[in-house]
Amino acid sequence: MLRYAQHDPLCLFSSPRSLRLCGEFVFALSLSLLLLTSGCKSTTASALPKALSGNDPNSQMDFWHTLPERKAVSNDEAFHALLLFADGQDPADAYPDRVRLLKDRKMLPPGFNDAAEVPAHRGTVAVALVRTLSIKGGLTQMLVGIQPRYAVRELEYLNLYPPSSPQQTFSGAELMGIIGRAEDYQRRQAPVGSNPGADGDIQGLSNNPPAPTAPVPVPASKK
Repeated sequence: MLRYAQHDPLCLFSSPRSLRLCGEFVFALSLSLLLLTSGCKSTTASALPKALSGNDPNSQMDFWHTLPERKAVSNDEAFHALLLFADGQDPADAYPDRVRLLKDRKMLPPGFNDAAEVPAHRGTVAVALVRTLSIKGGLTQMLVGIQPRYAVRELEYLNLYPPSSPQQTFSGAELMGIIGRAEDYQRRQAPVGSNPGADGDIQGLSNNPPAPTAPVPVPASKK
């Protein structure tokens, strides 16, 4: 029987034990393919709603308050958040204008052309944050410029990013936390006596007006 099986491999599956082993193998292979396929499905996101794109304080607060509800943050939403963080406002009327503004300031990787509703990659946002925060980086950044991979590493080193990959995406809560860390870092790096964000803190993140100061008494004139 064994000698015959060497010439006819199909005979190996003729016994009940061989059939059972074959069935277990096929099941395991099918399960692996299913998990791999489900893991490769792209997370969906949405473009920035027009109602949340305004520059008035209420629109900005509404944007920041609804951001944590997003399971995935789109490029459009992430770029709006970056402009609000960098400038306190987003003058763009639509997504193409946001891309143009960020590219003009070298806050996007070269060749970026993703659509508005595509989930934002951590590497893309890292490039913008490294540029905005004027993070010098190491020798590699000096030689090749601000690249997504090295920008992510730099932000991890500064504890502004959790352990990440450049292609990884954000939930709204994750991006909110990173923007908050970046704002704290910006304040820590400001020279003593300066007022970072003098043109206005991010509406909805730090919206506390300065406490009123008491009037300075005027000394009485000597007679």
